[in-house]
Amino acid sequence: MSRLIKICGLRTVDLALAAATAGADLIGLVFAPSRRRVTMAEAQAIAAAVRALPPPRPVIVGLFVNEPADVIAQIALATGLEAIQLSGDEPPDFPIPHGLPLIKAIRMTGNASEQAWLARIAAAGPLAKPRLPALSALVDAHVAGAFGGTGMVADWAKAAQLARQVPTLLAGGLTPANVAQAIAIVDPLGVDVSSGVERDGQKDAGLMADFIRAARAASVGIGE
Repeated sequence: MSRLIKICGLRTVDLALAAATAGADLIGLVFAPSRRRVTMAEAQAIAAAVRALPPPRPVIVGLFVNEPADVIAQIALATGLEAIQLSGDEPPDFPIPHGLPLIKAIRMTGNASEQAWLARIAAAGPLAKPRLPALSALVDAHVAGAFGGTGMVADWAKAAQLARQVPTLLAGGLTPANVAQAIAIVDPLGVDVSSGVERDGQKDAGLMADFIRAARAASVGIGE
């Protein structure tokens, strides 16, 4: 089964189109404080360029951290976002802006909020692979004081347990060299990479293509 592949933290039209050409299913635009944060103008330019591609083309995902729902809704409308990722401490009753697919980052801390989010995701309905469902979890490494993008490897054993229960994307320290092993162990709905396809802090078209090829090859025969 083919896995969804998300390239996150893109900041330029050229690199977003390179990710799309290489076969990314999802591209992530960061609207939270980060060295990868996009301006509204950058996001609008990237989204317009990606939407102009013939199908199939990547889904445009906006990443937010502890942003009010009304602000997310305004940004989503202004930039043409097609899915939302929440990577902060958003409460489990957080409304879904414009009814878009929502990805919630889970750091496997076991706290009450994460448990409530997972219950909400589980109750959203059966998984329709390999499409992005209405609600899904994204497993990332737990690093104190950080909300993702650290390059630290997540707990694959715990991620595998979660992936058997709810639609799960795996993030955290993935690279072209380890994504095949991660897929074999976790069997996720998809994988998400940012720092693992960068050179000197910038996205690299060659590494993105290598990552996508490795993930596609690893998916063959797994999770049928």
